[in-house]
Amino acid sequence: MMRGVWSPGAPGEAHVGSWIVPSASLLGAGWFFAIALILGVLIGQWADEKTGLEPTCTLIGIVVGLAVAAVGGYRMLLPFIRKVSYTDPEQG
Repeated sequence: MMRGVWSPGAPGEAHVGSWIVPSASLLGAGWFFAIALILGVLIGQWADEKTGLEPTCTLIGIVVGLAVAAVGGYRMLLPFIRKVSYTDPEQG
């Protein structure tokens, strides 16, 4: 157990390391979003070079990358969203 790690804003006693899991979830979702978008752009540019349809494939790649990032990011963050939005019955 890590000593001296305190979660700010935690009610009652300090929860040791309670910020690590949410931070890792958000960091992973951010990387997924960035990689999906970058891959969409790169594949679109590659397809543009091969076909000669300059902006068309790049724009399609951007749209597909954004769609993959949105759906995948939502699925990755859904457990985190549910946990955060859960209200403790004792707290009201």
